[in-house]
Amino acid sequence: MKLASDALSALRFASIMTTLALGTSALHASTPATPASSGNASEPLFRMDALSFTPVRDFRYQTEGMSSSADDNHANLVDDSDGGSGFQPPPGRRRSYGRSRYEDRMHNSDGSTKIAFMAGGGMNLPVGNTGKFYTPSYDVAAGAGWNFNRMLGVLAEFHYDHTGVTGGAINYEYQNLVSYFNSVGVNADLTGLDGNSHVISVSLNPVISFSNEHTSKLGAYFTGGVGFYHKVTNFTLPDVSTDYYGYSYATTYNLDTASANSFGANGGVGFTYRISEFSNERLFVEARYHWLKIDSSNNNDFFPFNRRNSEYVPILVGLRF
Repeated sequence: MKLASDALSALRFASIMTTLALGTSALHASTPATPASSGNASEPLFRMDALSFTPVRDFRYQTEGMSSSADDNHANLVDDSDGGSGFQPPPGRRRSYGRSRYEDRMHNSDGSTKIAFMAGGGMNLPVGNTGKFYTPSYDVAAGAGWNFNRMLGVLAEFHYDHTGVTGGAINYEYQNLVSYFNSVGVNADLTGLDGNSHVISVSLNPVISFSNEHTSKLGAYFTGGVGFYHKVTNFTLPDVSTDYYGYSYATTYNLDTASANSFGANGGVGFTYRISEFSNERLFVEARYHWLKIDSSNNNDFFPFNRRNSEYVPILVGLRF
């Protein structure tokens, strides 16, 4: 009886030890194994110890602003060559964004604006025979039109080109006025006689632009066209006027005016600098030659030089797009 009891106790002890051994194995099986420091096993996308996302590489910018399918496929891979520490190699060279290219109601397919505009001011230089009677002064211009693409456009422009009058031309007018007043028995005081001139024009001008927007912000363009010109020369005398409050101030009044109308042509070249990589606005400097064909027949003006063919070159600085 004692032998049977000892055998039964040994059997129970072996059963208990077997149960404990099986439980320990199950516990170890439920715990994930730590990857070896030199292994190549894939690391999980989310590491529980760092709770951070560790992609194998950066998402590289594409020219159109979207990642490629190759980037998307590799985004879920993890580099485990460092032993799973989470250290990432430096990203590769990023691609730069290109200029946006889209077409809508206000833009062409190459990204240029359909509406064209220019405005500027500067110096007006009489040249040729015109330079014998007129002196440099200022000018202003503005225009609006249409861009067919980045290279070709057309502008309707308004120009106000001002000039002075040379001393010899003023003296020529002075002698003619004195002779006239003497002939009608008037003793006129012409002290301080001065002169100025301007040309107002409206023209239609195609514009051909050249630039390499991918390598430089600099550009150039050619422009030219035809239009209608109105030329005026004024001769003035000093005067004194009084305002509403009784204060007197110096002014002038026109003693004589000569005018002429003509069709004319112009042509020139300009250089541009794009303000921003992603904009169409450009600073510009331009020199343009204007030529007016004026009929001088039946010219009875005291100053006949107003009704002669005219040449001048405005130099403009301004903004265009």
